[in-house]
Amino acid sequence: MEFNSKYRIITCQLFLLLMLLLLSGCIYDDLSKCFRGRVLSLNVTLPGDIPGSALQNISLYVFDENDLLLDILAVDVSEPVELNYPGVTGLHCVAWCNVGGGEVTMSPLEKGDTFSQGMVSLKRLTDVRSGGTLYRSPSDLFSGRLKLAVGASSGVEGSYRLYVGRMVASMNVTIRGLQGLSGSSGGDYSLVVRETTGSIDFGGIYGGDRASYSVRGSMNGRKEYVVPSFRLFPVFEGEGLIIDIYRDGSLLRSVTLEDDGSPIVPEVGTTLNVLLNFEGHVSVSVAVTKWNVVHIWKEYD
Repeated sequence: MEFNSKYRIITCQLFLLLMLLLLSGCIYDDLSKCFRGRVLSLNVTLPGDIPGSALQNISLYVFDENDLLLDILAVDVSEPVELNYPGVTGLHCVAWCNVGGGEVTMSPLEKGDTFSQGMVSLKRLTDVRSGGTLYRSPSDLFSGRLKLAVGASSGVEGSYRLYVGRMVASMNVTIRGLQGLSGSSGGDYSLVVRETTGSIDFGGIYGGDRASYSVRGSMNGRKEYVVPSFRLFPVFEGEGLIIDIYRDGSLLRSVTLEDDGSPIVPEVGTTLNVLLNFEGHVSVSVAVTKWNVVHIWKEYD
């Protein structure tokens, strides 16, 4: 009996000594070994009317309570991502989707960089005839933000959803009477659509350089010149688009306003359908539809 009692005492002492050794790194020197927050589970989530296939790639930028970058994570929309940052009292998460295809430029952020340095910009192509600058049409960008307060209670898990929304607009153009406008049925036609914002920061604010887009179409069976839908950023506040029509490099006409005198304004998350009619009197009609829903113009509008 005495031997067993001594054995139990020695065993307990060894166990306590081992625990103290394991904790010593946390208590005395390396505080990074101490878990003082919560393990959070985060799902990047789309609105219900948008399929998951709309997201080709997702980058999650994780900032701390001082908006300093902790991590950049590749995320799968079908799986939650674990956020485990000991000693951090708050997290500021920003998701960007479809930024990896080369159509836009992301700020080259590194750990420790600030939230305010985050920017997504259109890619510049070349100068255009009017002296402006052409940019690449952006990818189908989605983004969202979520701030989390990380509690001090150890071992408590939390599950959250970060909802993302579309950050670009879509636009198509139909032109009637183009041959009458140009005086010829032949030639190389193109449009320059200008000017929109050129960048968006991580807070969702558009700005930056003024961007123009060169787009091309083709003649349909009704001899209408149709430019299919392309993506673009919104315009600067209080402004509208200018649509320049070119034939063989020469400017034929610029269109700036709708028939009622309103500016031509694309809206994020919708498709802007524009009809330019040069048959008889000049008319400019606009219809805003859901994303990628093309408005069918009647033969006589």
